[in-house]
Amino acid sequence: MLVLMFIAWMPAATAIAEDALEATGSNIRAWGSMSFNRPIGPDDEVVQLAAGYGHTAALLSDGSIACWGYNRRGQCDLPSGIGTSANPAVSLAVAGFEDSNEHAVAVRSDGSIVCWGSNDFGQCDVPSDVGTPENPVVGAAVGYLHTVALLSDGSIACWGWNGSGQCDVPSGIGTPA
Repeated sequence: MLVLMFIAWMPAATAIAEDALEATGSNIRAWGSMSFNRPIGPDDEVVQLAAGYGHTAALLSDGSIACWGYNRRGQCDLPSGIGTSANPAVSLAVAGFEDSNEHAVAVRSDGSIVCWGSNDFGQCDVPSDVGTPENPVVGAAVGYLHTVALLSDGSIACWGWNGSGQCDVPSGIGTPA
């Protein structure tokens, strides 16, 4: 297994484990095992990229998500109704996403949030009070075994593994305005 962490001569490149990609504007060139899900097509406009350990994900301008690469924990198996061209009501509503080692999260334009992939520590079990119409998610990120969301009122929600206190938001940080 060849692992390249930096490719200096390319405008923007990422290589993780057996998959890699090069981005120039909205043009993406990907290579590697890419054995799961769909690669990016020549007419797809990419608006955001994220790379995990052995997989890559792209948010496309139509709101769909493309994932490819190593799929050991389901990180390339998009949940039904999230970022797929087959479900235009949702695919047009995906606002952004982050990706991690073996799980991913997408924030929809209505402020709801969806996680998929590895869930050994509950990192994909979105709490019921996160991403509600009254307090939508405005941003999200994923750690190795946890997920964090910034809510519209300024509060921070975190769930998943908390073995190092990474989900214990310090007092005064992320306090609703």
